[in-house]
Amino acid sequence: MPYITTSDNIRAYYDFEGSGPALIMLHGASQDSLSWQYNVEFFARHYSVYALDLPGHGKSGMPADGPNRRSDDNARYLISVMDALSLESAVLMGHSMGGGIVARAATMEKSRVQGLVLVDGASVNVVKSSGYNPKILEMARINPGDWFEVTFRTLMGSATLAERAEEIVTDARRCIPAVAFADISAFGSFRMEHILDDIQCPTVIVGGSEDWSVPPESARAVEKTLRQRNVPVEYLEWEGVGHFPQAECPSTFNVETLAAMKRLGL
Repeated sequence: MPYITTSDNIRAYYDFEGSGPALIMLHGASQDSLSWQYNVEFFARHYSVYALDLPGHGKSGMPADGPNRRSDDNARYLISVMDALSLESAVLMGHSMGGGIVARAATMEKSRVQGLVLVDGASVNVVKSSGYNPKILEMARINPGDWFEVTFRTLMGSATLAERAEEIVTDARRCIPAVAFADISAFGSFRMEHILDDIQCPTVIVGGSEDWSVPPESARAVEKTLRQRNVPVEYLEWEGVGHFPQAECPSTFNVETLAAMKRLGL
């Protein structure tokens, strides 16, 4: 169980496997590194894979002033972990909320981020497109665990096995309630459209056709913007899949995402 202490004194946990160029995997809201359990071994055949726990998630320590409520703070944490691990550069793969975090990190440390993989994490105008408006988010404060369970169940694709859906929901319920609500706040307040002009590295965008949280039309808008700026980009979408392709259809996700990464030279 590898741990490392960041510059702001957070005891950070990460899973590690493989060799070669660094690939950092970052989970979504109310989840942790376990959300990549069906992917780490596959990608470790090609990369040195680091699956991180964000502060207060999984086995990582809590910030001194409480959970991070902003994606910028989580992006700074990610960079501090890279510093602590002495990683000069890496490809960053982020799911959902983690997609916004890795994208933000790529604008903060442009020379160190070799590429991005946004897994149902490339959305513009998230409040309009998915209903994460402030009133609904404030209601979730009452019981964020229940909110995530109900929400996650609606985010599964129609082709997802029932037992896999239960597994994803059960994993999310393990999150500390205050941390889960902070995640809701971070995801709901992040605006990908505000940073797109600063993303320069090759980017793979993947998602499910049945994801209402980060809907395909929103992800395609990100792809279009990057193409217009001549940023190398690949877009993948799978039918019958929802918000968690890395767990809903891991074999397809692994093979096709890796192929897209390789086509972009990552």
